[in-house]
Amino acid sequence: MSVDNPNQEYRTREEYKRAKAEELQRKKDAEKRAKDEARQQKDAAEKRAKDEARQQKDAEKRAKDEARQQKDAEKRVKDEARQQRDAEKRAKDEARQQKEAEQRAKQRAKDEVQKAKDAEQRAQAVVRKQQTQTVTQKTENAEKQSQALTQKIQSADQQATIKAPSQKGEKGATSKVKKTEKSATREDQRTKEQKNGETEPVSHKRIRIRLIPIWLRIILLLVLVIVSVMTGAVVGYGMLGGGEIAEVFKESTWTHILDLVDKGK
Repeated sequence: MSVDNPNQEYRTREEYKRAKAEELQRKKDAEKRAKDEARQQKDAAEKRAKDEARQQKDAEKRAKDEARQQKDAEKRVKDEARQQRDAEKRAKDEARQQKEAEQRAKQRAKDEVQKAKDAEQRAQAVVRKQQTQTVTQKTENAEKQSQALTQKIQSADQQATIKAPSQKGEKGATSKVKKTEKSATREDQRTKEQKNGETEPVSHKRIRIRLIPIWLRIILLLVLVIVSVMTGAVVGYGMLGGGEIAEVFKESTWTHILDLVDKGK
């Protein structure tokens, strides 16, 4: 008979021990299976928790990456806007500098023209002064010569009146007086001819002074050519072509046009 189960009969004590051992083994196996199931459930729960935590971390990482990418995109947009503002500012500065350069060139041209006018006026004044000085000097010389001739004539008359004792002496004196008068009249004519001959070429002499020097003309021509080319490009590209006027002064616009021309060839 069994000790735990009195209704069960065992033939021998060995059968009882064997049954008892099998029962203990079954209990151990059941406990082991229970422990394995508990361990498996625990491992599965821990694995699921780890997977969920890892997924949550990945989600947070993705969210951070998206936020960083969004910040980078906003930063790029801001940088592009700042670059565009800087480009517009540079274009305005270049336009202002070009305008100031044109104004300075115009002012320099006006100053050069005024200097040329002043130099011409000074030259004309100097020429007039020289002409007046030469004319006055010649008139003074002619007056001195005429005075000297009149003094000679008067002295000759006085000597003739004093030294005329006879008719021959009187005739000789009168002939001398006539000769001196003739010589005086001839000298007067010569002085008049010299005056006319010297004053006429001075009056007709022309001194040519350029109002605008040649180098200033070349500079003005180059400035006008540059201005005309720039205005033509602005009108053709900005107004007729429908583009922006500021793009005319950019190097990329002209390189693009040259590329198109090369492709067309």
